Amino acid sequence: MSGSMEGASPPPQADDSDVLDAQLYLDEPGDAPHAAQEDAPRLAVKFLVPNVAAGSIIGKGGVNVSDIQAQSQARIQLSKIGEPWPGTLGEFGAPPAHDRLLLITGTLDALLTALHAVLATFRSELAALAAVAAREDGAMALRMLVHARLCGTLIGRGGATIRSFKDASGAVFNISPPPGPGDPPERVVRLTGTPDQLLRAVALVLTKLSQNPDYPLLTDVSLGFGPPAAAPAEAWGGAAPPPGSGAGAFLPHAAAAAAAGVGTTSLVMAVPEDRVGVVIGRGGAVINQIKAVLGVRIRISRRGECLPGTNDRSCEISGPPESVALAQRLIQQKVEGVERE
Repeated sequence: MSGSMEGASPPPQADDSDVLDAQLYLDEPGDAPHAAQEDAPRLAVKFLVPNVAAGSIIGKGGVNVSDIQAQSQARIQLSKIGEPWPGTLGEFGAPPAHDRLLLITGTLDALLTALHAVLATFRSELAALAAVAAREDGAMALRMLVHARLCGTLIGRGGATIRSFKDASGAVFNISPPPGPGDPPERVVRLTGTPDQLLRAVALVLTKLSQNPDYPLLTDVSLGFGPPAAAPAEAWGGAAPPPGSGAGAFLPHAAAAAAAGVGTTSLVMAVPEDRVGVVIGRGGAVINQIKAVLGVRIRISRRGECLPGTNDRSCEISGPPESVALAQRLIQQKVEGVERE
């Protein structure tokens, strides 16, 4: 995994707006007014964590993770022991480290409060601390997963954005190379610093990424692994990915895919009558964004036109096979999000 930071040209004058926006969340994690937290947008962040560090997050009988969730109001999930992130290596090319996925969802304030508690658990257990330690001065390393298509937003023109974040947080930023064929679509953003520096860095990154209009579509909130970047359509057999799998690669528009010789397919999925609204979005915002970004056609049957023997309406998706699979996954996430509420 490369340790070089992208962008070598002299930085233009950095815009302080992102730093100032994130600064609002940094002084006292968890102390924001309750009403403000309810109104704040919900975000998601994934980290790679060594298995021993994952155990410290969970705690005996799950007591640690339960306490962290109760304290922060964020949701914390960890992938299973037998499901390591594909191709993860130890530092500097060591043998596979079997890293697990840590997924935290909630408002930015809730995420930072949860992460503060997670870092505290690492520091309280020697084995976990040794697994995430970066230097002898007490610095730790966090490895955040960011979709490759969002990394341009993070890096900025000539590396200006990421350099301003480094200066503002005091943390060291390193970004892995773009994914190749067969790799997961995310890049690893390695942050090194003290706990306070890491919290500032994560706040800056999430604040910036959430400003990208494609952030909701490119941020997978499952613990599964989707189709890898540039994987052939046959990876899913021309059909939708299995439940619980990740969103996979960001795909070209239908016209570009057709020009590249990619065929089209279609599928019909069921959407409960009372959940159609969240799939469509206000004024069609959600469904129109999915169609525009993925280049697929989506048709939902009219009210009262349900699939035989059910109260579900049909949702037909057509387009390039990988785009159809990803669109189905995104729609299913919308439906499942309502069910959890």
